[in-house]
Amino acid sequence: SSRLGRPVCTPARPFRRPPPHTDSAMVAKKQSKASKAADSINSRLQLVMKSGKYTLGYKTTLKSLRAGKSKLVLISNNCPALRKSEIEYYA
Repeated sequence: SSRLGRPVCTPARPFRRPPPHTDSAMVAKKQSKASKAADSINSRLQLVMKSGKYTLGYKTTLKSLRAGKSKLVLISNNCPALRKSEIEYYA
């Protein structure tokens, strides 16, 4: 109390939220469709790389496209437009 007989006011504490409950069922976060699709592509790529049935590079890709042996062609984002159009023409 103060000298005048009134109680001393203390500054209010900021409200703090309690920590979230972490149940074992709640720990697994939901994945978006995009991340699930990326995981699926990554796992399939991993399987193909392990099997060894793939080719890398522009020339070998065109050879396999002309021969009709390729099933899937992945083109990077930074591929030149002319090369990309040529690959798409053969595919």
